Amino acid sequence: MDLKLDASVAEFFQGLISSTIKNQGVDTSEPTECYLVNLLAAFSNTTVDDEPLALKMASAMEASPDERARHLKEVGDTSLYVSGFFAESLQRKLVDVDYYIQMGGAAYSELAGYFRGYRRSEVFGEVYDELGQKFPRFVDVLAEISEQTSCTSNLSLVQLYERWLRTGSEWMERRLREHGVIPKKSELQ
Repeated sequence: MDLKLDASVAEFFQGLISSTIKNQGVDTSEPTECYLVNLLAAFSNTTVDDEPLALKMASAMEASPDERARHLKEVGDTSLYVSGFFAESLQRKLVDVDYYIQMGGAAYSELAGYFRGYRRSEVFGEVYDELGQKFPRFVDVLAEISEQTSCTSNLSLVQLYERWLRTGSEWMERRLREHGVIPKKSELQ
């Protein structure tokens, strides 16, 4: 993970996204991969809005079509970023990572429908559809990048195991096995 001095933030994340998607065997389109790179680059220059996702989603449902799309994108992007990079911070909160995964996937799926109505925007509809359908897989991609870049504290095996119990993530199961922990599918909640 070499960062050239003249490399942009997007170039840095491009390499990480590409290698992590390949490492995890996630079948994704080039536009969706590009979207993920831009998402990480954008969040590297801003803070996460702490308005509850449910309120943002409610605002989206009552807004004009263009405002609705903006709100849905914000819910999807925030959910993906927070659940991928900061899932352990959600462990003792009123809402957990599963809530973020459900809200984000639903927001992206709804947003895909918005773009399907516009012929010139078909690629956006396809990207948001893919993000909605594969949301948990993309959360795993961001979680691995978070771990690689040390943007969060190293997860202990117990935290990783607890998160695996809630999500059933294949990537987390592989990480547990790498550390000698053999999780059983019957333990999943």
